[in-house]
Amino acid sequence: MGELSYQDLLALFGIGGAHPGGIALTEAVLAGERLKKTTRVLDVGCGTGQTAAFLARTYGCQVTAVDLHPLMRQKAQERFAKEKLPVKLLKGDANKLPFPSGRFDLVLVESVTVFTDLAKSLKEYARVLRPGGILLDLEMTAERPLSAKELQELQGVYGTKQVPTEAEWIGRLQKAGLRDVLAVKGGTVASALPDAESGEGVWPEFNPSEGIDPGIYKIWERHQQVTESFKHRLGYRVYRAKKGTKSSS
Repeated sequence: MGELSYQDLLALFGIGGAHPGGIALTEAVLAGERLKKTTRVLDVGCGTGQTAAFLARTYGCQVTAVDLHPLMRQKAQERFAKEKLPVKLLKGDANKLPFPSGRFDLVLVESVTVFTDLAKSLKEYARVLRPGGILLDLEMTAERPLSAKELQELQGVYGTKQVPTEAEWIGRLQKAGLRDVLAVKGGTVASALPDAESGEGVWPEFNPSEGIDPGIYKIWERHQQVTESFKHRLGYRVYRAKKGTKSSS
């Protein structure tokens, strides 16, 4: 393995629900949608498959999940097999999704887009949605515009080239051809951090690999430091948007 990344850390530790609010936030957001057995859902950057499994288990949706990281896909596949869930799992890049246009009713993305080429990935989400389909994208969001130095610090840990503010995210989603864009839930990182002393809050799920490279702990330490120092400057939002119908676009 070459130089280790934050994505490698998530894969090696098998972290599910790494985003602020975790799976509890995901479940709350999905409860607001009209999901049924015929709903075609795409989980972009599915990681270890926690959300895709929840969707298939709870709603019986037609779930397709994609991820670029081979270890993430392996752990997701093991999960789906263990739970006997009919989730279709594919290798897939958010910047170039391997599906025809208009395939899905709902595209769900959790803390993935910020690590991609935003212009490409947002257009891809819009492309694979059917007219009237819904995008739910939970993303890291700057509470105020970040300086070049701050962005450089974040890029050093996460590889992110930009962290938009809420207004900038909404503008980008609209530019990608989506409409009715709203930030339906959110807060600062500080507001979502679990409390180690009281045990309160949502803790991520872990499914660690054997023989983890010790170098990964340096990334974990840097992640913890950045989380603490940026906890009031960074936040998260759940953006909900709709693909327009041909008659109204």
